[in-house]
Amino acid sequence: MITITPHKSIYQRLSQAFPKPAGAASRYLDKYVSALEQMIFDALQRGQTPLQRKLNLYSLPLKQLAAQGGQIGPNRIRLHAWLKSQNLELVQAVTLGSNLTGAVSEVRLTHLAAMTNGLANIEHAMRTAQTDSDIDQYLDGDAQANYRLFDMLYPDYRFDWTQAQTRAVFDPVPVDIPSVKAYMLWLSTQATLINSARKALYLRQAKIILTVANLTKGVFYQRKKPSEFGRMYYEGISVQSVNRELRRAMLGNCFEYDIRSSVVAWKMGWARHCIAHLGINQDIRKVFPTTLTYLEDKADFMRTVRAFTFANVDKTQAELQNKLLKQAFTAISFGARAHSRGWQNQAGQWTNPALVHILKNTEDRDRFLNDSSVQAFIREQNTLDDYLVDLVQRHEPQLLQDSLLTGASGRPARAKVVAYLYQHGETQVMDVVRQVAAEHDRVPLANVHDAIFFKRRLGADLKWLIEDRMQKETGNPYWSLSPKEHLRYEPKSLDAAAYEKAHEEWIKQEEAYAKAYYEGRAATYTEAWWAEQDD
Repeated sequence: MITITPHKSIYQRLSQAFPKPAGAASRYLDKYVSALEQMIFDALQRGQTPLQRKLNLYSLPLKQLAAQGGQIGPNRIRLHAWLKSQNLELVQAVTLGSNLTGAVSEVRLTHLAAMTNGLANIEHAMRTAQTDSDIDQYLDGDAQANYRLFDMLYPDYRFDWTQAQTRAVFDPVPVDIPSVKAYMLWLSTQATLINSARKALYLRQAKIILTVANLTKGVFYQRKKPSEFGRMYYEGISVQSVNRELRRAMLGNCFEYDIRSSVVAWKMGWARHCIAHLGINQDIRKVFPTTLTYLEDKADFMRTVRAFTFANVDKTQAELQNKLLKQAFTAISFGARAHSRGWQNQAGQWTNPALVHILKNTEDRDRFLNDSSVQAFIREQNTLDDYLVDLVQRHEPQLLQDSLLTGASGRPARAKVVAYLYQHGETQVMDVVRQVAAEHDRVPLANVHDAIFFKRRLGADLKWLIEDRMQKETGNPYWSLSPKEHLRYEPKSLDAAAYEKAHEEWIKQEEAYAKAYYEGRAATYTEAWWAEQDD
């Protein structure tokens, strides 16, 4: 919870400048401070860069702050502008944002603004807790502060809304409250491989989710933010935006079903049309052999590429290396440039291709791009991309004029066109999954683009039925689902741990006492025996 207290001199000067109507200065200053609190709160949920944390900077749109901060006086002066003109600013711009680049201003609070962050130092509070009661008391929080946090997240929410009214704005997701508490305790006391900044962010997100769930009897509301590209996104914290472990903690015991190699599978659904359009008189396996191998025997394909790409191939690195390769192939599928190094754009700024960010080691990246299987995969993906763009050009040319799908030059950007088509295709096929599941009384817990989560396993028959409908209704035989089970974070009792530790200490003391008693009696018997021998 963010609370900003402006210095009393600001209110005094504002009251002197705008004495009428009575109380106007206080009302408008409160409105401005409230807008600033909300923006800093949002900035913290997005996370700060290391430099921002070091310099106490926050990313927020100053123009939006000026607009939301309100106007005051007969001449309707923006309060933000008046504060600046009187050297009474609450925030000071360090770097200004730009509409051209999309960059947001970086600001710091001035000496006239004192901030209290109720979501800070969570790790310390969890580490120093001695009993289960301490944990519960801290995590449950103060009722007034909890409702204030809820109002910051959902200023338009009404508790008397019907289910339909709620779902028009939000996607509710059930929260396993004990599991989230256990996750926060684990993150605070046992997670040693997560840096402090990420840990603080994850704990803040978990605390917010927990606060909302406590007020709503186990539900977290995700504000819908539909994308023009076809996907459903959410504003702020959601099952989509949090890390995998926090998502696991939120949803508890469940089963995830995601589309196997979704973007590649979707593109291969167009392969036969592509071959016919190009007039190639060959079987699909002759034209797209590498892509089909990637889909049908992905594990072996990835092992081969991994062995060629990385100098150090051992079991300890396998999971990370496979993850990097998966990201690299996904980037290529979305049209990532097959360049090993970056370039300067027309503005003189240095641009790195996606593969540079994924495979950071230059030698690994060069080996990856020089692998014959990778080169064949890139060629086949380029063939499909060219066909898809040409398809849009022939049937919906107006789309290529849309600013959503054009680059800085104003020409259609192939990668954007492919992403646009794919995300609409992804939404279509996931609608089929949800529809068939609903027909069998299976309601998803949550949706994350090409993945869907259910409380119970679908079973082989229902999974086959869903895949069959996915393939038939879209005309794509390559759709399939990969299941994965997730287990909740099991609560651990500090009281039980303390009792066990005390019990162990008691056992040690009893054993020590018994040993000392035995050794003392043994010594007495020995002395008596020697005394008898002397007699």
